[in-house]
Amino acid sequence: MPLGDDLDDGLDYQVDSSEGENFGDVVEEQPNHSASDSENAKRPHSAGEEDETAKQPQSKRQKKLAKSKVHQKKLEKLEADREQKKQLPRSSSERIAEHLGTLIREKNPDLSALELEELYFKKTDFISTERYDKERSLHNILDFVNNFSKSPRAIVLSTSNLRVADVFRGLGGSKNAVKLFSKNKLKEDLARVDQLLKAPSSKDRQAKNKGKKKGDAMVKFFTATPGRMLKIVQETDAFFLGKDKLDIFVDASYLDPKMNTIFTSDDCTALLKVLKEFLGKKSSVKILLF
Repeated sequence: MPLGDDLDDGLDYQVDSSEGENFGDVVEEQPNHSASDSENAKRPHSAGEEDETAKQPQSKRQKKLAKSKVHQKKLEKLEADREQKKQLPRSSSERIAEHLGTLIREKNPDLSALELEELYFKKTDFISTERYDKERSLHNILDFVNNFSKSPRAIVLSTSNLRVADVFRGLGGSKNAVKLFSKNKLKEDLARVDQLLKAPSSKDRQAKNKGKKKGDAMVKFFTATPGRMLKIVQETDAFFLGKDKLDIFVDASYLDPKMNTIFTSDDCTALLKVLKEFLGKKSSVKILLF
């Protein structure tokens, strides 16, 4: 029905209500789920959710794969370490002296620079063997020493009793070499060294020749562990007598079952001491790395 205007202004206003319109009803806006879902998808996971994911147990295959990768990295590191150790004997004299200097500093952290200086080696203490291109094995050790040693006597220092015995055989056995190690009594080794190196007096030369083994005059090589050689030179001066040249071969290419060389073994300290002992007490001593 037409609605009249209460205002008495002489004008007739009429307002028609729309059919079906209900002013009391309010239309509720429906939530936009698609937009919300999209935002949730874009939202990064919280730290708590990531932790929960990380805590999920790995499958057997994942564990096996992870262990395999770790194992492979360890093998690669061991191989690199092995190659580095085997390359040292093939280095220049300067490189060898620098490497030993590093070892000395590591083993003597409390010494002053002046005290360390007395322990260092000079590059002139060594003869480089880098030109030797054959494999450094027991099969080639006699060829190696014959290529480099021009002295009438030579010492070969190895890391263990077993290795000393192997080197002894590689050098031709008793016709060329003697073994000096802890399997012998120290007094026996001392007597053998004195017998071979100390010239007998005219008075007892005849008596000594009776007990002298055939071929003693031909013996050139003294194979020993550093520990045994250190004890010998502390008890006798036989190696320091005379003006003949003396070569000292360090069996540095050999790796024991624990991947140690003579420079990383327990005998390293004794080795460094005995080398300095020879350099300090005898002229014309040269060190060569096999």
